[in-house]
Amino acid sequence: MGNSVIIVGAGVVGLACAQKLAKNGYEVFITEQEKYIATQTSARNSGVIHAGIYYPPNSLKAKLCIRGKNLLYEYCEQFNIPYSRTKKMIVATTSEETQILLKLKDTALANGIKLEPISGEDAIEKEPNLFAVSALVSPTTGIIDASKLAESFQHQAEINGANLALETKITKITQASKILVNGISGGEEFEAEFDFLINAAGHGAHKLTKSYWPEAPSLPKNFAKGNYFSISGKAPFQTLIYPVPGPESLGIHYTIDTDGRGQLGPNVQWITQPTYEVDKNLETEFRNAARTYWPGVEGRELIPGYSGIRPRVEAKDFVIHSKDNIITLLGIESPGLTSSLAIAGLVAENLQ
Repeated sequence: MGNSVIIVGAGVVGLACAQKLAKNGYEVFITEQEKYIATQTSARNSGVIHAGIYYPPNSLKAKLCIRGKNLLYEYCEQFNIPYSRTKKMIVATTSEETQILLKLKDTALANGIKLEPISGEDAIEKEPNLFAVSALVSPTTGIIDASKLAESFQHQAEINGANLALETKITKITQASKILVNGISGGEEFEAEFDFLINAAGHGAHKLTKSYWPEAPSLPKNFAKGNYFSISGKAPFQTLIYPVPGPESLGIHYTIDTDGRGQLGPNVQWITQPTYEVDKNLETEFRNAARTYWPGVEGRELIPGYSGIRPRVEAKDFVIHSKDNIITLLGIESPGLTSSLAIAGLVAENLQ
């Protein structure tokens, strides 16, 4: 049996798969249609290392997030990736929200995650700029520099023999005795054969499935866009601050990056066409959301930051589909960054 594999997509997940398979002895080729690696979903998120709190027990998101979190912290230590174990507080600002926190604590426990319930007074003592009537502390939540992680994955893949082709778009995948791939690289059409293919193309992954997996799970009719606003001046909190989760998202929360800059987001904005411009008129929505747990937002300047589009499928769980030497990764939204090494491990198992 041959061992050549092409990975379509050089985001964090595709590159995690590349470094894993290259270390396992596969002849790895990575294609990316952009000029640089990890410029789409991988670069347009909160950079949070998630604990595994919110996801339904036994879902792929729950299992791969928890496994991936531990692998990611180990990887950061081994390869000196900037990260911080910031912890996270999920805060209730009303007695009704406290009841939601209790249910969330049970969901987390079903996933093997222990959250520490604390009073509002204790929460405010930890973070004096906060308002809360109660809170849950997640001790294993953290933050990471996603771009440095992607660069490290690329380096580890390449020192083990992987090859990366940028500005290379795959247009068609055909299953025969081998995997036949058609595409355009540097303006020139090409055709090549591989033993295996990993479709980790993010937003482009579903379109590629039409040529080999027409029954792939459908996409939502609209795009779920998430916007972020930067906070001027000194970061108000050193802990990540999350409101109680809503039906479509975890709510507009507060995070801090590895350079100490605070930000708010993301929200959920349903759009019909992808666009990454952040509408400054959303500032009122962000202020109103943050005000519930951070009264001091009134005196701070919020600056339109960046945005991302969640690569969702209607099932709202990761889809990892293996058939005829092709592995397809769909719906790898949050916690995809946290889960990246666990996803890579599962892909490697499926190839074997």
